[in-house]
Amino acid sequence: MGQQVRLVILAGGQGRRMWPLSHSKRAKPLLPLLPGPLGEKESLLNRLWRQLDQVGLQQDAFLAISRNQTEILRDRLSINLNVIQEPEAKGSYPAVALAASYLYSVASIPLHETVAVLPADLYVEEEDWLETLKELPEQLRRHQLNRALTSDESGIIVFRLETVISALAEEGLPIQYEQLFRQYEELHSRLEDRMIRLFKGSPTFRMPEQPFYRINSWNALSAAFPENASIYNDSAAPVIMMGLSDITVAISSAGILIADQAACIPEERMRNISAEHPTLVPGYESGRWGNAVVISCISSEEGQQAITRKLEMVDGGVLGYAFYLKRKLVWTVLAGVGELVRNEKRCSIKAGDVIELQPGERHSVTARSSLIILESHIGTDLTEDDRIVLGDHGEEVSTAI
Repeated sequence: MGQQVRLVILAGGQGRRMWPLSHSKRAKPLLPLLPGPLGEKESLLNRLWRQLDQVGLQQDAFLAISRNQTEILRDRLSINLNVIQEPEAKGSYPAVALAASYLYSVASIPLHETVAVLPADLYVEEEDWLETLKELPEQLRRHQLNRALTSDESGIIVFRLETVISALAEEGLPIQYEQLFRQYEELHSRLEDRMIRLFKGSPTFRMPEQPFYRINSWNALSAAFPENASIYNDSAAPVIMMGLSDITVAISSAGILIADQAACIPEERMRNISAEHPTLVPGYESGRWGNAVVISCISSEEGQQAITRKLEMVDGGVLGYAFYLKRKLVWTVLAGVGELVRNEKRCSIKAGDVIELQPGERHSVTARSSLIILESHIGTDLTEDDRIVLGDHGEEVSTAI
């Protein structure tokens, strides 16, 4: 029996290209933008993952994603995933190196096996296109190649695992995943440089001549789906567009985008917007516990900040066990019942209850029915670094408590 190709899907990103809906906790492949098979909305990653199952490749696929996007990934797909966590999104080539170290030192994939790295923003119309991935090990063997790139802008990188592991070792870089993970930020430039040198000038191959798209921007989405909905709304307010066509409108608490569908918005401009108007928290978040929508963000001249969100928790949903270093948190229960854990003490909460949590107080909530909470963050430094997570979900929360 021939070798099976191992797939690594680059599912993360810095969340700039599809501003204002994408952000550091929800990269573009996770946005529910596409028409699904049953009329629902699905993400690029959901679609690709479903197609891989149809061609029998899902069991050999690993998903590489930044650490702060892992929860929404598990919510969108399944808890039984092969996930390669990155400390943060820092580009494709460093991610390839980190994924290779994981396959070698954690998943114990033999060095002679073939790995194909795919971008998660790949939209393939026919599953037959993906069937061709199974032929890659034989293609490399037949042509006596150790690595190859695609020449058709599909963004696929193929290599024998030994090729990348040897390149890391020759450069004096860690080949053990845990060690490389801890040093990822400081080694980033060396990793990127070594991988570019390794793959520069590599032989190329073409995937089948069937339609595919890289949906990595708003105008790419419009080109692939000209008949798709043109309003993408992450806010709590309804939006109506009348008498206009060929326009994309995207709305979240981070801002509003109104653009001609054919317009290509420079990534530099998105980067500048993010730098000039940093979002206090992502406009929309979701996880296995439910979802949250930002209602308002206020900053005073004295530096005081306030963020109000509406949390909608599903029955049985569990918020991570965590505490904040500098901010006060106020929860107002609007509907439903649940159980609050506060500094390891448990109590019931119900509609009408108001809970004030001071900096340093450890807390979690379990929904005992559908639970709606109005959540207010108050402080002077409402950044992601202020939150210390002790347990992310179910079993981790119970262990932490």
